[in-house]
Amino acid sequence: MHYGDILALIGLGFGAALGLGALFSPDWAAGIVRLKADPEKPGGYSEFRATYGGLFLMVHLTGFILVQHAPPAMAVMAVLPIAAGWLGAAMGRAFSMVLDRAKGGAAKVIPVWMATEVALGLAILAPILQFTR
Repeated sequence: MHYGDILALIGLGFGAALGLGALFSPDWAAGIVRLKADPEKPGGYSEFRATYGGLFLMVHLTGFILVQHAPPAMAVMAVLPIAAGWLGAAMGRAFSMVLDRAKGGAAKVIPVWMATEVALGLAILAPILQFTR
């Protein structure tokens, strides 16, 4: 197995683990993203379980399986949108640091999550390295 595949599997496994955690513990997911369900509007837990749980779990798990079993070019095409999503999340945080200073954009956790998202995006994209020589 190519080292790029191993990096991708680690990143995809992490994303799937986040999803699994959110699926079974929406309060935990809410704490990570610093949001909370609105008691005035029912359905918040369903949203955490769906978006941060099921969606994260299945997208990353599908990429994980494809990296292991699909031809390399197909695996790269499968993980490209997942990697772009993580890099896009980091881009959103960068915008927030610049544009949302008065609304909490200067929170010290933002650069930590931004670095994590960039690392995950690049790790998940790593199978493309096997096509470079």
